[in-house]
Amino acid sequence: GVKMTNLNEKISRRKFLQLTAGAAIGAAMLNVPGMTFAAGAKVKAANYNKLPDAVPLAKDAELVQLSYKKIQDAVSSIKDSTLRSMTAEIINNPNPAFMENYQLPGSKRALYNKLAAAGLLDTSKISAEQLLPPYSGKLPQPFYSAPGSGYASHHAYPGGLATHTAANLCISEGIYNTYKDIFNSDISRDIIISAQALHDLAKPLVFQWQKDQASLPEYTIAATGAHHILSIAEVIYRGFPVEEIVAQACAHTIPTGKDEQVVAGYLKAAAIIAGKDAVKLGLVNSDNTIPTPHKQEGYIVSLGDHDFVLSSPACQKSVAILKQIAAKDYGMTKAELEGEHFNRFRNYIGAQYSMMYIDSLASTKNGMERIRQAVKNVIVK
Repeated sequence: GVKMTNLNEKISRRKFLQLTAGAAIGAAMLNVPGMTFAAGAKVKAANYNKLPDAVPLAKDAELVQLSYKKIQDAVSSIKDSTLRSMTAEIINNPNPAFMENYQLPGSKRALYNKLAAAGLLDTSKISAEQLLPPYSGKLPQPFYSAPGSGYASHHAYPGGLATHTAANLCISEGIYNTYKDIFNSDISRDIIISAQALHDLAKPLVFQWQKDQASLPEYTIAATGAHHILSIAEVIYRGFPVEEIVAQACAHTIPTGKDEQVVAGYLKAAAIIAGKDAVKLGLVNSDNTIPTPHKQEGYIVSLGDHDFVLSSPACQKSVAILKQIAAKDYGMTKAELEGEHFNRFRNYIGAQYSMMYIDSLASTKNGMERIRQAVKNVIVK
C-alpha cells in the first residue's frame, strides 16, 4: 500500500506556488482563505497503480476533511435547534432512510410505474432496475468521500462532494449577506444553509465508487439528475419544513415562468419516492405550481449551486491535462489511461489539490510545467 504521512509544516500560498514551479519536495501546504490543506504525501511511481481506494483516500486528504469540517461548522451555526440537528444528522450519516420503502421484491417496479404514470420518467432512457442505486441497507461510503458529480463533471474525485458543498455554502453565505446588507431583505439564513448543505445529500448513494475507481453513472428522474430528486425525497421522508424542502428543490432550477412547473415536477417525483403526497404536504399546488409568494431563499440556493458553471469545464480540462502528464511523465499506456490505473492517479491528484486548483495553474505562465511539478510533488517519478 501507500504510506500516508501527516505534515505539520505550513508555508504561505506564494511560497507553495514557488515550490510547485521549482524542485520536487516531499509535500507542501497550501493556504487558502479560511483553511489550509496538505498537498499530500509523496508516493513512488512504482506504487501509483496501488494508490488508495476512494474512501480511504478522501479520509486522509486534508483538503477534503477541512472542507467537510467547513460544512459541519456552517450547519452548526443554524439557529433553529430542530433544523440544525436534522441537518447535521444527514451530513454526519447520509444513509438514505427513504430506501427502507424499497427493500421488498416488486417495490422498485411499483415506484417506477407510479413515476412513469405521472410523466416524471423517460421510460426509453431509464429502466426499473436503473431507477434506484444499489443499496443493501447500509450506505457504502460517508458524505465526505463522494465525488462532486458524475465522473465527467464537476469536482469528480473522492471528496469532491465536500469541496463542492463547502464552496456552495461560502457562495450562498456571500449572497445572503449581500441581500441583507444592501437591500435589508427579510430572508432566512437557516433555510439557506440547511438547503445548500443538503442539496446533494444523495450523491454518496448515487455516485458509489466502483472497483475501477470511477463512480457509478447517473440516470435522470423528472428531467434532472437522479441525485437531486433523491436528495429532496430524503428531506421529505424525514419531515423537514416545507420552506427547506422547496428551497432545496430550487437548487437546480429557479421557479420563474415555465420553470416553475419543472420545480413542481421535482417535488412531485420526490414526494412519490418518499411515499408522500406533495399537494397534501403543501409542497405543490393542485395547478402544478409551488407555494406563493415564492421565497427568495430558493433563488439564493440556486445561485449558490452554480459553482458547476466554472468547476465542470475546469474538471474536464484538468483531467485531460493529467492524462497527458500520466502518459508523458509516468509512461501510462493508452489502455491504462482509460481504466483503473489512471482513475487512481487522477483521484489522488484531485483529492490532494482539487481540479479547480489544477485548472487555475493551467491559465498561468508556464502553467503546464507548474502542473507537472505539482504532480511530481506528490507522485515521484
